[in-house]
Amino acid sequence: MPQRPWPLFPLALALVLTTPPRVESQNVSYRVVVHVSNPITRLTREQVSQIFLRKIALWDNRRPVLPVDRAPDSPIRRSFTKQVHRRSIASVQTYWQQQTFAGRGVAPPERASDADVLAYIRQFPNGVGYVDADASLGTDIKVVIVTP
Repeated sequence: MPQRPWPLFPLALALVLTTPPRVESQNVSYRVVVHVSNPITRLTREQVSQIFLRKIALWDNRRPVLPVDRAPDSPIRRSFTKQVHRRSIASVQTYWQQQTFAGRGVAPPERASDADVLAYIRQFPNGVGYVDADASLGTDIKVVIVTP
């Protein structure tokens, strides 16, 4: 009598059902953006980090830098924080809690969507933010080149 592969089927099914799904950290592509009236065209990764940690407070034209962040649960923020700050979101939040408690500064405002970030920059031309690489920017927003 030929052997059937069926005795292995319940074992394979049990393995599939008990193996936890893989959760991978997904990097989302983003672009750093400013208003077209801002003369900045290029920043280093370190400069961008310092801007969003409010360690750089003025643009080269002596106008205030107004960074705007995405919400902490945003995949774009996760990628931005990992690549620019080289920290976790929790680490950056702890930094801001310490800064706020010490009276040295407050975190940038947070916006929930690309459209909200772009609206902030349109309202505050000294603003700087980051949006999904595929976001439609319009004619009044430009991309800043970020170098390593």
